[in-house]
Amino acid sequence: MKHDPIDHFIEQMGMITQQDGFPRIAGHILGYLIIEGEARSLGEITKALRISKGSASTNCRLLADKGAIERVGVIGSRQDSYRAVENPAENTLSGMADRFRQRAGVIEDAAAQFPANREGARERVCGLATFFRNSAQFLDEWTKRAKAIKAETE
Repeated sequence: MKHDPIDHFIEQMGMITQQDGFPRIAGHILGYLIIEGEARSLGEITKALRISKGSASTNCRLLADKGAIERVGVIGSRQDSYRAVENPAENTLSGMADRFRQRAGVIEDAAAQFPANREGARERVCGLATFFRNSAQFLDEWTKRAKAIKAETE
């Protein structure tokens, strides 16, 4: 039995997002919107993927919060519509960098409150903050490089 390559791609996107700890349906929605290339209403998404409107709405908001898709208005429609951003992977990297920077700050703030007799604990916790800060810098550099490579190939 031959499988549809479009359906296969959409399912693979679901598997990928599930492996990253997100709902499989979120990956299906992202895959579908990448394939379609244009904004689709929640009604169109639910029909195409055979999912509930509530699930589509919840997962679209999740994907929009992560920067992979964006909510758009469509003239003459009262329904929410969404489309994949131009390069969801780059936005994902940028979002990760922002979250890692935020985590570093939260961890550093917590460590600054440790009592003087817990210096070893402060050093270990600050090491974790350093990891997140360095990772954010790496992700920023990686995103910049990916954009430069894309620009060279266009």
